[in-house]
Order: sequence, then structure tokens, then C-alpha cells
Amino acid sequence: MDGLFAPRDNGDLCSVYRATHEGTGRRRIIDETNSDMEFLRYGRIVPDSAPIAFNTGEEEMALFCLGGSGTIAAAGETYTLGKYDALYVPRETAVEVASTGGFDVCEVAAPATKSYPVALVRFADVQASELSKKAGFPPYARTLNIVIGENVPAARVMCGVTFSEDGNWTSWPPHEHAVEKEEIYLYVEMPEPQFGLHLNYVNFHDMAMTTPVRTGDAVSIKNGYHTNVAAPGTRIAFVWMMAAVREEADRVFSVVHVQPEFDGKFKLF
Repeated sequence: MDGLFAPRDNGDLCSVYRATHEGTGRRRIIDETNSDMEFLRYGRIVPDSAPIAFNTGEEEMALFCLGGSGTIAAAGETYTLGKYDALYVPRETAVEVASTGGFDVCEVAAPATKSYPVALVRFADVQASELSKKAGFPPYARTLNIVIGENVPAARVMCGVTFSEDGNWTSWPPHEHAVEKEEIYLYVEMPEPQFGLHLNYVNFHDMAMTTPVRTGDAVSIKNGYHTNVAAPGTRIAFVWMMAAVREEADRVFSVVHVQPEFDGKFKLF
């Protein structure tokens, strides 16, 4: 894999990594060596002409298609993926990723001590189920899609994609889950001049991060309340990735802690 990205660091709360979508091959972008993440890792797999082969080693992975189409071979089977489809792959598994046209895969990884079955989740099936839901109300209305969650047995990893209404907030009210889950937001489908603002903080009156975000920007969230908002005429879109701190026990999507000033005043999910 290619070298790691250098973040803009904000202590032990969060860091932002710019334009992580640029490049080809298999790249590890965020892990414990360049962030405060202990468990959660984010990478990108963009095959050129040749397939990319690797072994998951001590990590389990959710391989989440961000665009194009291609195949992923794992555990003796070959799976075809399209946009926002995802494949869960357990530890100690040989994997081969091949493109049939612009295949761009987000690699969500975390260490795991147990092995679980390979599982393919189609985004179309998510959209047709209770895993896709309208959340909040204007001006914080969005569609939340849980792609790899409690619907797929795993030790730590979870991921999905959220789309706001134009100019709306998402992840509102501000919340945190540092004790239970680490998280990374990867912003997608927001080309310039579209942008949003990502906020991260512990002290409500001293924001650790208020930064513009657009396609390819990733924010690692180790600690602190977090939320974001779209510029007028812009839809916030982001892939969220999470890793449970305690295997299985903390792998519960709905366990969050809302900022006390907003608790009970807004509907998060």
C-alpha cells in the first residue's frame, strides 16, 4: 500500500485529511499511525488495469463501493458490486479486487479476534428496508442508510451513507460516542464549489474544529460532539465508518450521547 496521508491535527479530538479520493492502487489513509484512532482504519482501493490482491490479516473489513463497478473475490466466491454496495470480509481472508469500470472502493477496517461469514449487502435492498430512514426535520432533514450494521454479524466495523436535504444540517443534534465507537466521516458527491462545514468540539464555546469539507475530505472523530451543515444549494453527503471499542458489545448503532444543551429538543434518528 502507498504511504499514509498527513492530517491537519486537532489534538485527541479529530483530524481532517484532504482529497483522499485522489490516487490509484490500494492506499491506507487513516490508521493508528497517523491519527488517534485505536481501532478504526480507512483505506481506498482503486484498481488500474490489474486486479489488486491482499489478505485481511488480523483485520475484518467492510469493502464499500463508492463508484463504478467491479468484482471482489473472497472465501472462494466472486461478488459483483455497484455504487454503495458493500461486502463484509472477515479476518485472515484472501481478497482480490478487480475493476470492470471505474471501481472505487472504500476500505473500512478494524482488528478482530473472531471470524464471521462473508456478507454482501446491496444498496438497493437497504433503500427498500428499515435500514434506510428519513431522519430529522427541516432544517436538519436527511436520509440515513445503514449498509453494514447490526444486519451483518461482525466484531467491530459498521458503515453507511447519509444524504442531507439541500442546505440542511446532519448528525443533528450534536452527539458523541467516544466510549463505545470511533468514527470517520468521508465526504462524497460534493464537488467544488459545493461544500459543507464540519464541527467537532468538547467545549461548546471553543470549537476544536470548524472546517470546510467537500468530496474526498475525511475527518477522524476520536472524541467530542460532532455535526455538519451544508452550504445553501449543497447537499451534505458522507460515508460514515465506525469501529466498536469492545468487540460485539459496543457494536450498536443507536447508542450515542446527545449534547446536553440539545437533548430532548431534537430527534436524532
